[in-house]
Amino acid sequence: MNRTVKLTEDMAPVWGPGKTVKVSDLNKKLWAHIKKNKLMTGEGPLMKRSITVSAQLKPVFGDKKAVKTGEMGKLLWAYIKKNKLFESKK
Repeated sequence: MNRTVKLTEDMAPVWGPGKTVKVSDLNKKLWAHIKKNKLMTGEGPLMKRSITVSAQLKPVFGDKKAVKTGEMGKLLWAYIKKNKLFESKK
């Protein structure tokens, strides 16, 4: 699958400069940002299951202070669909 997503100015700090990114690279770049900025949080048995929302992620994830790892994908895809960022197939 070679579908691509258009990048908005709000997405550039995390997903890098450019006009588009492959769907397969969305999660890779998101996790690279999370690890680089040490955004994984949590204590006890839930250790590292939530992500602190950095200023760069706020436009995509909203005003939440933290999101669970399973919720990240849902919020990202909701942002992409809401803003109609899927590139048409060529």
